[in-house]
Amino acid sequence: MSGNFVLPRRSASVWIISALVSLLRWTILAAILLLLAPYVLAFFENPRGHLVTNHALRYQEQFVQLAAPRLHQYVPTRIAGKDRTDWILIAGLVVVAIGAGSMRDRLVSRATARQIRGQIKHWKESMQIGAESHAAAVLDAGFKPFENAKSVDRGELLRAFAAFLSIDVVGSTSMKEREERAAVQYDFAEYRKLVEAAFSEHGILKSTWTPDGVMACFPDIEQAVQAGKDVILRLEAFNRNVKLMRQDFAVRCGVNAGYVHFDEATPLEQMSDRVIDIAGHMQKRAEPNTVAVARMVIEPLRNTEGFEPTTTVVDGYNVSLWKPNKSDLSAT
Repeated sequence: MSGNFVLPRRSASVWIISALVSLLRWTILAAILLLLAPYVLAFFENPRGHLVTNHALRYQEQFVQLAAPRLHQYVPTRIAGKDRTDWILIAGLVVVAIGAGSMRDRLVSRATARQIRGQIKHWKESMQIGAESHAAAVLDAGFKPFENAKSVDRGELLRAFAAFLSIDVVGSTSMKEREERAAVQYDFAEYRKLVEAAFSEHGILKSTWTPDGVMACFPDIEQAVQAGKDVILRLEAFNRNVKLMRQDFAVRCGVNAGYVHFDEATPLEQMSDRVIDIAGHMQKRAEPNTVAVARMVIEPLRNTEGFEPTTTVVDGYNVSLWKPNKSDLSAT
């Protein structure tokens, strides 16, 4: 099963109730407009002389006459010596519309929260995240605001959790020294194609490039880590068969994940969050051709083979490092 978290669809019963409440609110709006018709049409000349406006006034009178006897049983309808049945009806309809909308939002919120809670439980089981693990606690804490909110944006949870991969070419400046400009441009263009192909295969959401480095955003940790691994593994064949410069390409990779404000319309270079910063810091402390990631972040990974704990601490997090073994390189 994929490690992606999939938001559940709204159940049929909730959809039907929501549609019925929306229909009720539109009906109430039409009734309110009908009750206001005499006050609006009073500004027009001879409204009863025209078919549509005459019908509107007649239906308004019938509506008030029908509702007035029952309304008189419960509330006084004469205010300052005038019958205000229509105004009381309008006020009552507004209250009903607001109440119905509030009830619908509360129902949808609770139903969606219940569905998401079950989906998170199923997702954690598929990702083999222990109930008492730090990763589980982070997920549960991130879900709390959605569970307690008066209304739930169904896309918000997916937008809020993301993984970031930072990659930089080791010694890129020195690599270009005493090399022909055409060879430099060719090699780095081909290197970029290699990186973007790996990103595309692992579901990249967005990325931003500096001249020789890149920060990329993925839906989950598994895909970000695997993209970094694939770039490193593919460099073996790239250095052997593609690049023209004398010095081989080597990269440092750093990964971090967490809850961020994610807006699909915002370019990654305009996003600012500590989660993203830590991914860059991990990359800077990584060794050549390795993937550095906080030990707590790799807990949810189904495959942690190749990761070794280190004594390095970055921004308060203990770092684990992945490096390819000979069998991995020979497979490429």
